Amino acid sequence: MPSGTAIFTDTSIQIARLLREPEMKKAIEQRLASYNITISSPVVVQEFKRRVINEAVYLMNQLNAKGSYEKVQRHVTSVLPPQQNRKRQICLLMLQEIFKDRDDAELTERAKRYLRTLIKHGIFRLKKNLGHLVSGTGCYLSNYPIKEKKPYERYDLGEKKCCSLCPVTDFLKEKNELCKQILEILSNLPNKTKELEKACEFLQKCLVHPDGVHEMEPCSSVGDLLIALESHKILNFYTMNYKESTFFCGVLGQNLIVRPNNPVYQDIIYSNTSKPWNPQSNG
Repeated sequence: MPSGTAIFTDTSIQIARLLREPEMKKAIEQRLASYNITISSPVVVQEFKRRVINEAVYLMNQLNAKGSYEKVQRHVTSVLPPQQNRKRQICLLMLQEIFKDRDDAELTERAKRYLRTLIKHGIFRLKKNLGHLVSGTGCYLSNYPIKEKKPYERYDLGEKKCCSLCPVTDFLKEKNELCKQILEILSNLPNKTKELEKACEFLQKCLVHPDGVHEMEPCSSVGDLLIALESHKILNFYTMNYKESTFFCGVLGQNLIVRPNNPVYQDIIYSNTSKPWNPQSNG
């Protein structure tokens, strides 16, 4: 397993590399260039597919239904409910990738072409940029090919639920002792985030009934936990999601590197030798 000059990138970093403003992309690439190897995992690919490619299909359907880029942009901005804020943010980032200063008809056509390219080739582009991909969970959903049934209209992204074909159960059995260690510390952690609460409940169940893992939809319900386990033994962990990563990196003895949401800010590095950390002040 590569280490030392290796850096593990999570889903938030990979989405930002594709969809954020040039200043953010430049800051991320500068960070990655300072390491010999970049590493990621099957669950990162699966989350990228679920969060980006799935929303690209959603936007394509909206463009077909409304026939207008501007109407779709207003729909995403004003109609999507607050509980779908992540969906709104990703959709708006994709829409902003379309060229500006064009009339609505041209923007609509450009948007469809851009989204079709993203849907068909987005995973290939992601994997090309990932560097080294650890075997990790072997997530079945991450490897299911995207199929264009009808150009600009119908796409098959594969199953959305975990299935018995996925080797995630074997992966978790291999990580049994580490899972126990994480659960022991997590159980005594006060003021857990919602995601960490889910991770705690998941570990409690899967350690007792490991063969029932698929029914708990681990990749969609506890992705942060699985990615942390996949990144085990890689010294540097790069993310924009500091809340959960603070805990997991602390337990796994990793350096936590946080990319702030504001691109003008510098990355914040929390060394595994200088604890306790206090990332709450990060911009």
